[in-house]
Amino acid sequence: MARRTTIRVTQKTLAQDREVAKAVLGLKDYNPANKEFTVVKLQEALKNVEAAILAEQSAQEAAAKARDEAIAIENSFHDLVLGVKRQVIAQYGDDSDEIAKLGMKKKSERRYGRPRKDLQAE
Repeated sequence: MARRTTIRVTQKTLAQDREVAKAVLGLKDYNPANKEFTVVKLQEALKNVEAAILAEQSAQEAAAKARDEAIAIENSFHDLVLGVKRQVIAQYGDDSDEIAKLGMKKKSERRYGRPRKDLQAE
């Protein structure tokens, strides 16, 4: 019996378990003394495992599709905002108060080149 039930069974172990289950289902005279391990319960458990794997795969595919759609929408929105910024600069000029409202620096507030020493402060 598995002792750690809070972590996943490895894919290698799960594949081996599925092979064992299919082999046991192929046995014609399998009749366990403990009725917890009957062919019917094994078939049901195998069916449940395969259904769970398929459900997880479809959920992962849906999540990947939703992520791709979100990325495309976010990039489209970002491109739109960049275009809006360019249009605001074109309409109001690169030294206007409207540029500052967008969170951008006015042309007169930009500093070019290396910082200079303040000679007057000495």
